[in-house]
Amino acid sequence: MVIAIIGVLVALLLPAIQAAREAARRVQCVNHLKQIGLACNNVESTRGHLPSGGWNFFWSADPSRGYGKDQPGSWIFNILDQIEGGNTRALGSGLDPVTDRRGYKTATTQLASTPNSVFNCPSRRPAVTYIGQWNAIYVQTWLTSMARAEGYAKSDYAANAGNAITTDASVPGNAKLFIPSSYAEADSDTAPWSNTSVCEKTGDRRLDSNVPRCQNGVIYYRSEVQMRQIEDGTSNTYLVGEKWMPSDGYDGNNNQNTPGFSYGDNQSMYVGFDWDTHRAAWNPDENPNSEFSQPSQDRAGFGAVLPERRFGSAHSGGFNMVFVDGSVRTIGYEIDPLIHIALAVRFDGESVDSNSY
Repeated sequence: MVIAIIGVLVALLLPAIQAAREAARRVQCVNHLKQIGLACNNVESTRGHLPSGGWNFFWSADPSRGYGKDQPGSWIFNILDQIEGGNTRALGSGLDPVTDRRGYKTATTQLASTPNSVFNCPSRRPAVTYIGQWNAIYVQTWLTSMARAEGYAKSDYAANAGNAITTDASVPGNAKLFIPSSYAEADSDTAPWSNTSVCEKTGDRRLDSNVPRCQNGVIYYRSEVQMRQIEDGTSNTYLVGEKWMPSDGYDGNNNQNTPGFSYGDNQSMYVGFDWDTHRAAWNPDENPNSEFSQPSQDRAGFGAVLPERRFGSAHSGGFNMVFVDGSVRTIGYEIDPLIHIALAVRFDGESVDSNSY
């Protein structure tokens, strides 16, 4: 009888205990985003612009190439100095990938495999290494095999790329961004870097050809966004938020044919401009269905079928987002797609009441 009573009490208390634990994890997740927001603002104060988003998924972080548009790696790499990760960011600094290949390989391998708890949501997974599928990479070619065998550090947070059509290098046609295949090509005076600042048609066909490449978020391909360019206001514009993932892919996956595989989590958190490190709001010109980019809670069984560009989280009800002013708010999954766009685009002139989301 006593055992039965204890069993009933445990059954009654367990949901409350689980709810309390999740509440604590949510608080910790919010704290991570606060640290990220402060770090991004400190970078802007120090460097004159928000952290750059890197080049694309063919490129990873290189400590010898600065913090701006010449840095091929991620915005995450570019804020390490601000979150007590300066020693990690400096791994391989000053080493040439050709003449110092052995030392450079050792250092950059250590970098890729060094997680940081600030970039993982405790409701989803701990800060450890996870396997993935990094099919091709320039310069640091050894990361391809490392992805499938040992794995590397991954992030649960993604920067706001607005509602740009181009959120990685896989977009076909004239929206595709130029990606160099070597540092020599990247540093050439004739490197045809894509113009991402033309966002409205002018009638000049030479300029208008760049409109599909427009980047209207705050961190993106080779970005160097200054506070004055956040025309809608820093308290009214997304900075970094939780990214959607298939829940059966949390532990990592390198097989594209399994349900838990995700193109938004198959590479290191130090990769350049890509779905792994950036997410976007709905763009009607890309897909007439707003569900394509609607934020949602993680669920199992989707894999690469569900678009990777959306924000989302492991939490019920909504995901956490830090705005450019450093404030962290929970955004409901049912947010109106047009409001979601307004908060993602930095200069559309839309003023959004916080009570509307």
